[in-house]
Amino acid sequence: MTKFKLKDQIQENKLLASFSIFFVIVFVFLGVWQIERAAHKEGLLQAFNSEQESPPIRLTSQSPDWSRVFVDGIFDSSRQILIDNQIHKGKVGYKIFTPFRFDDNKIVLVDRGWIAQGQSRSDLPQLNILEKKSRIIATVTSPEQGVLAGSELLTNEWPRVSQTKAVEVIASAFKEPILDIVLVLDPGSSQITEFIQIKPFAITPVKHYGYAMQWFTMSIVLLGMFLYALKREK
Repeated sequence: MTKFKLKDQIQENKLLASFSIFFVIVFVFLGVWQIERAAHKEGLLQAFNSEQESPPIRLTSQSPDWSRVFVDGIFDSSRQILIDNQIHKGKVGYKIFTPFRFDDNKIVLVDRGWIAQGQSRSDLPQLNILEKKSRIIATVTSPEQGVLAGSELLTNEWPRVSQTKAVEVIASAFKEPILDIVLVLDPGSSQITEFIQIKPFAITPVKHYGYAMQWFTMSIVLLGMFLYALKREK
C-alpha cells in the first residue's frame, strides 16, 4: 500500500488546499481579534466600575464618559423627550430625557429613567417633575444614534417622542445649544422614575470570548474536513 503523504496530496489538490488554508487563517484571525476586543472592554469595564465607586465631582465640559458628577440647576418640565421603544422587564415603554438648565444659560439632557407606555401609542404618560433649584448626581454618558425605527425621528408636540437617543437629533427641538452628553440620574434621586442599570456597552467581554471560541472551533472543523477530504482522495 502506498504510504499517504500529506505534502503530495496538497500538491495534487491546490485549489482545495488554498481555499481551506485561507479560511482557516481568516477564522483564527477573527478569533484573535475577538480576544483583543474582550481584553479592551475588560479595561473599559474596570474603568467604568472605578468611576461608579468614586465620589461625584462637579460637571465640566471635560467630564469623561461614565464619570459620576453633580450639578446645580433647574429641570425644565415643559420640554421633555420620550425615547421610544425601550423594553424593560418584558414591557414596552420610554426613557425620559428632561432638560436641566445650569450655570444660567447651559442645558444638559438628564435621563430620568424608564416609564411604561399607556394603553396606546397616543396615550403618552404623565411626566411630573418639580421645577426648583436642586442638585442632581448622575453619570455622564454619550448615547449613540443606534438603529432607527420609523420615518419620523422626532414628533412635533411636547412631550416629544424620539426614535433615537442621539443628542444631535434631539437638539433640533431646542433653540438654545445643549451639551452633547446625557446625564443618567443616580437610582437614589427623588426625580427618577424606574432606574435601568447602566451598561457601558451592549456586547460584554464574555460574549467576545464566546465569539472567539466559535471562530477557533470553525477553523478546527474546517481543517479537519480538509484533511479528511485529502485522505478520501488517496
